[in-house]
Amino acid sequence: MQIQYFGLSSFKITTKEATIITDPFHKDSGLTPPRGAADVLVLADKNSKLYSAISGISGEHFDITDPGEYDIKGVTVTGIPLKQENKYVTIFLIESEDIRILNLTHIKEFNLTEDELESLGEIDILILPVGGNTVLSASAAAKVVNEVEPKIVIPSHYKNKDLILDLDSLEKFVKEMGGKKEEMDKLTIKKKELQEEGTKLVILEPLR
Repeated sequence: MQIQYFGLSSFKITTKEATIITDPFHKDSGLTPPRGAADVLVLADKNSKLYSAISGISGEHFDITDPGEYDIKGVTVTGIPLKQENKYVTIFLIESEDIRILNLTHIKEFNLTEDELESLGEIDILILPVGGNTVLSASAAAKVVNEVEPKIVIPSHYKNKDLILDLDSLEKFVKEMGGKKEEMDKLTIKKKELQEEGTKLVILEPLR
């Protein structure tokens, strides 16, 4: 499995059988919208112009926009609604190649109960927003990491030089996590390569 980062909450996840793209963002963000072919398109908030700019996504993609369980090309996607102030945003559990990814998309608060969290099972990779303001703050995100206890955590939705949204820098979250990190263009991982204990912080360089 390979994971690449476009920016904000948008990722490209490539498995042996399918390409998944999540939450392609609009040019109003200041960033160039994601482009490329996908088999599966996952949208956490289909009513948001900012997070559902699908015009650049090609291919006969199966669109997942609502909570529920979906099985496509060796990938299982489970959408779970989370209430965020006056609306719901969907988070997604993505499973393929025996790897389980929990993508918290662009939530501002993580309000799963202990039982709900336990029902998700063991999480190999956690993707979560860390930039504050409209999403989790760095300190709140670090607390979520401690609750979920993933093998790998990949931060998203933070400030970069082209983004015009008001978000905090990535360094705030890195500091909350103890300062140790690995930076890479893409994460290529197999189940057997996941570490047994502890959480590794992986920073992905956004695709240009």
